[in-house]
Amino acid sequence: MKYIQVKIRFLTAFLFLGVCISSHAQDAQTKSLNNTARPDTIQAGLQGSVNPMNANEQILTGKQLLDESFPNSIPIFGSDTRFKIGGYVKADFIHDFDYVGDRYEFELGSIAVDGSPQRELGGITTFHGKETRFNFDFRSKAKWKNGKEFPMKVFIEADFFNDAENLRFNLRLRQAYGVIGRILIGRTWTTSGDLSAIPSLIDFSGGDALYGGRAVQIRWQDKFGKGSSYAVALEDPGGQIDNPNNLEGAFRPQMPNLAAMVRHRWTKGSSIQLGLDLFSLNWRGPNTVPNVSSLGYAITVTSRIILDVKNYHDSFTWGGGFGEGQAHKIIALSWDGKASGVVDNTGLRNAPGWFAYAGYNHYWTPKLNSNLATYWCGTELTNIQSDNTIARAGTVHANLIYFPYKKASVGFEYMWGLRENKDGTQGNANRIQFMAKFLFN
Repeated sequence: MKYIQVKIRFLTAFLFLGVCISSHAQDAQTKSLNNTARPDTIQAGLQGSVNPMNANEQILTGKQLLDESFPNSIPIFGSDTRFKIGGYVKADFIHDFDYVGDRYEFELGSIAVDGSPQRELGGITTFHGKETRFNFDFRSKAKWKNGKEFPMKVFIEADFFNDAENLRFNLRLRQAYGVIGRILIGRTWTTSGDLSAIPSLIDFSGGDALYGGRAVQIRWQDKFGKGSSYAVALEDPGGQIDNPNNLEGAFRPQMPNLAAMVRHRWTKGSSIQLGLDLFSLNWRGPNTVPNVSSLGYAITVTSRIILDVKNYHDSFTWGGGFGEGQAHKIIALSWDGKASGVVDNTGLRNAPGWFAYAGYNHYWTPKLNSNLATYWCGTELTNIQSDNTIARAGTVHANLIYFPYKKASVGFEYMWGLRENKDGTQGNANRIQFMAKFLFN
């Protein structure tokens, strides 16, 4: 417990420092920036975004669907529906200097530790185009019998990023959801996540210590006050229970995950968000330790700060969080399938977990952009869990991206990652990734 107490104190200090930086940045921003750009559409470089590699758009509900511009959309003749085709083609060229089990993403959990047979295999070179994706965005109005109209949206997105080697050319569903008014139903990013606060990286895993993912959900999202919004959702439950004693039974989700967020966005585009998850972990066994349940939670804080640097809009992103039983939502800790907790003859124990990250996005010129980011995460394991279970992980990313044209970019990224097991055994890895990306809308 001393380890977790130290980490919670560290996270508290980290989050407090981030809030202070955010507040100070807003004061400075209000005094220095005089443009009237809408949030999330500030022009920075030719990509027109403070996060040039992140193609994910903020989810809109209600009148925002109608008030926001819908550029490059096409009318469906004979109806009041418009649609847009989006996406990109991306080719990646990767070289590992050390053994990393995942050749396509820099998964920290797949780094080979010292003394393992995989460590002796060394690096490998990989070419792939799995991140290539496309999406369809339909906007219309839902008309009720009483004459009322509600904004409506249907969004579908797919890529080719299946994990299994034999499925590397197969289509994968990323998002599929519909919006009517303030209600969203379908598969998209978890409600407590914050895409706008994710550092801009070439690596598809996005740092690997981030919290969240995509889940099927029912969400209510609305605005309040000036620049503030909130969302509440019931989401597909998840979890990973370690069973070191091989007890009879299995992890059996019983209740949905309750997710919520409160977000404030300043006029110039900066934002801060508080997220919360409440969920139940359930182990069902016929004989030993039957019908054991425990309550898990996660609290997260994320922020993006827009900075005016020599007429360019740089950004500083940061975030962190902690909880119990939620480590299955942190990619690095979920690698070995034991992240949420452990079950034994005495019952079910949730595993405490934490994550923290920070990134800076800088434009050298309107066509040349760099990002520097670091991510760290960890959990507390019990004595009965195996020594090779992942306990901590961290990574550093640095890249340089060039935009010769508005819808084309090339760049490279250097990555260093660390994995540490329960017994203290460590392994680190170095990777370089080159890419070419072409947007088609």
